[in-house]
This record gives sequence, structure tokens and C-alpha cells, in this order.
Amino acid sequence: MSPFTTPLALLPLALTLLLISSALASTHCALPTPNPIFNTPIPLSALPTLLPAPSPHNDLQTIRNTLALYPFSIDGKNFAALDRVFTPDIVADYSAPLGILTPLTTVMEVLQRNLQPVRSQHVLGTTWVQLVEGDSGTEKGCKGPTQAISVTYYSASHFGTGVYEGEVFYAYGQYQDSWVKNTSTGAWRIGRRNLVYMGPVIGNVSILTKAS
Repeated sequence: MSPFTTPLALLPLALTLLLISSALASTHCALPTPNPIFNTPIPLSALPTLLPAPSPHNDLQTIRNTLALYPFSIDGKNFAALDRVFTPDIVADYSAPLGILTPLTTVMEVLQRNLQPVRSQHVLGTTWVQLVEGDSGTEKGCKGPTQAISVTYYSASHFGTGVYEGEVFYAYGQYQDSWVKNTSTGAWRIGRRNLVYMGPVIGNVSILTKAS
């Protein structure tokens, strides 16, 4: 018998393997085309509004993605986009030199004014998020948690522009945030924020205070 001849006893097995191979080939998913959103670089100011809204189907991922919109908004100087991060009645304790800011319109105004003389980069690091079970929302009949808390480490670099060219300062700390969920849309927003420094500010912090 030729070594290239299939014995009759093996024909059923061979046919079975052939059918399985054909089935797998017919269900193979073709390589998708990359999403076109990044076909060209997006200006920093447009990034926080061009990105799709976080999916409402995963609370933890929605909170993390919403949190990421904060540095996109302020570093891109698109302060109007902060309405995708904070509630309208946000109370934000930014510590010195900004202090307690409320409501959202005040947060937008003060951050815009104080960050105007600088280019900035806010980097978020270690993040802990906890959904709050059995909160008031759940007790009122809402499906699932409607509150959450998070702690996020950050580092912020600020580079002076114009008359402040060459001036820099760096800050290191954490954001302690309390979140609330809009049960109609599934969106999460920060209703309370505390900024807690974890080290001394390095450089010329008066860049911000001069703009106040």
C-alpha cells in the first residue's frame, strides 16, 4: 500500500476532521478595521467630548472611564466637558490655594482662570473604587447601587507659558471622590471631591495664584 493512501478504516475520521476544519473556517472572524477615531491626532481640547460616553452596563468600568475624562478636560482646557465628570452641585475641596469650590459652574470658572497661564499634564495612578451596596437609592427601589466611592493617586505637572515661560511646578496627591448614578441614563458623576496632597508642591505655585 502506498504511504499516501488513506486506509478505508480511517476515512470516517478523515471526513470528520475535514468537516470540523470547514466549520471553523466558516465561522472565523475577519480582522476588523481599526476604529477611525484616531486616524489623525485629536487636539487635546477636543478629546474629552469626542470620546464615546462610557458604557452604562459595567458600573466599575464606567466610573474609571469617567474619572479619566477629568485630566482630558482640564489638560485640554475644555472646561465645559467637566459636566461629563461632575454633578451640577459638585462640592470640590481642592485645598490651598483654590479651597472649596461649588457648584460646577464655579469649578469650571476657577480652574479655567487658574490653569490659563500653564500647560498641564495630570496623570492618574493607583485607583480604588467601591460600589456602595444597600444605599438610599437601592432602598428606594433602584436596581443596583447608585453610590460609589473612589481614591485615586495623581501627579500634576504645570509648565508656564507667556510671561511665565520657564516656570514649573509639580504636585502629588490623591482625589477622594463620592459618586452618584443617574438611574435613567446609567451615567456616574462625582458629587463630592477632596484633593489631599501627599507631598510638598515643587516649583512656583504662584503661577496659579497670580491668575486668581
